Amino acid sequence: MKKKNGEKLHVWQPDMTLKGKNPSEIVMEEVACKPDSLTIIFKDFYSNRIKIVYDQECPLEYVVWSFRYGTEIGRSDLSRLDQDFSYLNSDESPYFFKVSNSSYIKSFDDNHIANKQLYPTVEHHLYLTGDDVFEVISNYEPKIIKYYG
Repeated sequence: MKKKNGEKLHVWQPDMTLKGKNPSEIVMEEVACKPDSLTIIFKDFYSNRIKIVYDQECPLEYVVWSFRYGTEIGRSDLSRLDQDFSYLNSDESPYFFKVSNSSYIKSFDDNHIANKQLYPTVEHHLYLTGDDVFEVISNYEPKIIKYYG
């Protein structure tokens, strides 16, 4: 049964560095939250790494509107959402998601500084691994950098 709130997951493959068939074949290696950046490092089972970096100004006091972490087990609702794979560029590289009709973004509706009406391009980015769920609300796409660290 699909969720009734209308949220939909759209495959987002901004980079093909990581290898694997799906998000369960990557691990979230590190998250660094600093005053001028939010960085997430992912690693695949072949030791390829990417760094996802949010480092632009946004309307709130930080580089993103909001972020949150959870475990895959704690988010069993995600498997019940509609999924759109039309933007899958390669079936040899794991993918992330953008969430449309996001209830997380809707939670900002009453915010007079940052809301979807003031910033219609705001996006909900969803990063899944076999164990983790990391979500970011941002009005820009992050930098994706091949990482050798």
